[in-house]
Amino acid sequence: MPNQDLGLLSGEEIKREGLIIDGTDALFRASTYDLSIGEIIPGGKHSQPMTAAGEYRLRPGGMVRVIARESLKLPDGFTGHALPRNTLCTRGVLAINIGIVDPGFEGPISSTLINFGDADYVLKPGEAFLRLSFHRCPKSPKADDAQAWNREEYSEEARKQVLAYLGTHFLNIDETAKKASEVAFGKFKGALVIWATVAAVVLGLITVLVPLGASYTDHYLSGRLEWQAQEEKAVEERVEARNDAQMKRLVDEVAQLHSEINNAKGVRRSPASQDGGQ
Repeated sequence: MPNQDLGLLSGEEIKREGLIIDGTDALFRASTYDLSIGEIIPGGKHSQPMTAAGEYRLRPGGMVRVIARESLKLPDGFTGHALPRNTLCTRGVLAINIGIVDPGFEGPISSTLINFGDADYVLKPGEAFLRLSFHRCPKSPKADDAQAWNREEYSEEARKQVLAYLGTHFLNIDETAKKASEVAFGKFKGALVIWATVAAVVLGLITVLVPLGASYTDHYLSGRLEWQAQEEKAVEERVEARNDAQMKRLVDEVAQLHSEINNAKGVRRSPASQDGGQ
């Protein structure tokens, strides 16, 4: 394969190679180009109306399709990479269905924007929404199979896709919640009849069993109190007997101690009496 100068193109090379049709000088960057909004196609049946200036208020959770004002023309040997713009991402708006633009492609490209933020975001014609980088790549005969679009055909096809597939909100959360609540409430109504019957039976059983339970409880508690009184009396008797035994032992020890003291005094007096007799 002959040597080729492969790699990322600079903004000047992007312009020189004519890869962007109807480009704006201010949107060429050092190594990328920022595609700007040319057409806004709201999705769903309840989308917000466009303003007189062509602006569109994207509600939180809302989705919209935007088509680039510019068109691409990639000869064989060049491929493009579409990425979200950080400025939109930091404001809660994310571009999806992004990726690679194959060699040989001609025409505009588009993206679906979703507002993941908590506040409305106003989309304006001419606002940058995608960032494109371009790379030189080895040529391929498959580049001849790439599709070429004119703007009218591309816009018509995009509108058909939006009408068929794109909702007003991401995941159609409101509609999904409504259907889920209907299903859940329908099941609840069916279960309510069953549980009402069960509750009536349980209530009847409680009416019968509570007096029996109360009688059994009274009997149990009275027996329990009598047993507890007997145990307390037995404990008191054991404590009293142990105290009497300890007191008797203490008295015996004191008496023995007195006896020993008296004996000791008698021994000390005996030598003194003998000396006096001599």
